[in-house]
Amino acid sequence: MRHVEEGVMHKMKSYLLVMVLIISIFANAITGQADPFATVQEKLDGITVEEKKVLEQFFIIIQEIDVMESEEERIAQEIAEINDDIKTLENEISLQEEEYKAKQNGLEQVLKSYQRMGPVSYIGIILESDSLSSLIRRINILRDLARNTGELLDKVEESKNKLMDNKDKLKYNIQLLEDRQRELDEALEKANTLKVDLEELISSLGEEKEYYRDYLTSMQIAWDEAKTMFSKIAENFSKIVNESNISPEELNLSFSANGIKSVIKEDTINDIISKEADLEEMVIDFQSEKIRIELPKWNLNLSGKFIIDGEHTLIFQAEEGSFYDMKLENGSIEELFKDRQMVLDLLPYLGNNATIKSVKIGEDFMELIIGWSLF
Repeated sequence: MRHVEEGVMHKMKSYLLVMVLIISIFANAITGQADPFATVQEKLDGITVEEKKVLEQFFIIIQEIDVMESEEERIAQEIAEINDDIKTLENEISLQEEEYKAKQNGLEQVLKSYQRMGPVSYIGIILESDSLSSLIRRINILRDLARNTGELLDKVEESKNKLMDNKDKLKYNIQLLEDRQRELDEALEKANTLKVDLEELISSLGEEKEYYRDYLTSMQIAWDEAKTMFSKIAENFSKIVNESNISPEELNLSFSANGIKSVIKEDTINDIISKEADLEEMVIDFQSEKIRIELPKWNLNLSGKFIIDGEHTLIFQAEEGSFYDMKLENGSIEELFKDRQMVLDLLPYLGNNATIKSVKIGEDFMELIIGWSLF
C-alpha cells in the first residue's frame, strides 16, 4: 500500500540520518562490548551540564522516533489485516448473494406455480384428501411450505445484511487507520527535521562531535538492552507474592470502618525483592501518594502508582521515568511495559472471599482496605 511504502521511506531517512551511530553500534558489537551500562556510566562521568543538555535533547528525539516508528509498524500491520478481512468478507458476501438469488429464484418459481394453479387448485388439493388425517397433513404441508420458504428467505437476507454491515464497518476502520498513518507520517517528518537540526549542531562542535556520537551510540545500545531486559524484570516482580512467605504480622491486619485494613511496609517488599536474584537489585520506595522503583544497575528509575485490577490484583502504572537522569518520554515508558506489566496478585494472602477496595501509598508504607465476604 502507498502508506506502507511511505512509512518505509521515512524509516530509511531516519536510518540514514544516524548512519554513523549504526556503524559504531556494529563496531562495538564486533569488538565484544560486554556491558553497555558500564560504558554509558564511564562516558557520563565528567560530562558538563551544557553537554548533558544537548545529549538529553538528542535522546528525547531518538525516543520519539523509536516510538513513532513502532506505532507506524503496528498501524501498517493492522491496515494489512483489515484489508485481508475485507477480502474475506467480499468473498463471503459474493457467495451469500448467489445463494440469496438462487433461493429467490426458487421462491419465485414456486409462487408462479401457485399462481397458475389458482385458488381453486388449493381447495382441490385439500378436498382430494381421502381421510381426515390426509386432509390435516396436506393443510400443514401447504402452510409449512409457505412459512419455511419465507423464513429461509428472511435468514438469507439477514445474513447478507450483516455481512454488508461488517464490510462497511471495516472500511470505516481502515479509513481511520489511514488517517492515523498520515498523522504519524507528519509527526515523524517533524521529528526527523529536529534530529537533523541536532545533528548539524553536533557537527558544528568540531572535534567534539565524535565524542557526542560515541556517547549517543553507547546510550542507544544501553537503552535497547534495558527495553529488552525490562520485560523479564517485570515478569519476575509479578512472581514475588507467590514465591514469598509474608507473615500475618507483616500484613499488619486490623479492622476499620470501611473493612479490613492491611499496612505493608516498604522494608517488607524490599526484603522479598532482595531474595530474588533476577530482580537486579530493584528497590521500592513508597513515598507520599506515589511509588518509586529504582533499578540502579541500569540507572533506570520509574515513579507511579498502583491501580486495582479485578478483586485482588494491583498493577503498577508508571507516570514518570528517567534513564541515566535523562527524562523518559511517555511513549518510551509505554514501550517498557508493552510486553509485560508489573503485577501484584494478592490472592494467595487474601483468599477468594476478599476484594481490594482501595490502595493508598504513604511514606514507607502501602495501605490496603479489603472487603471480606463469608459466602
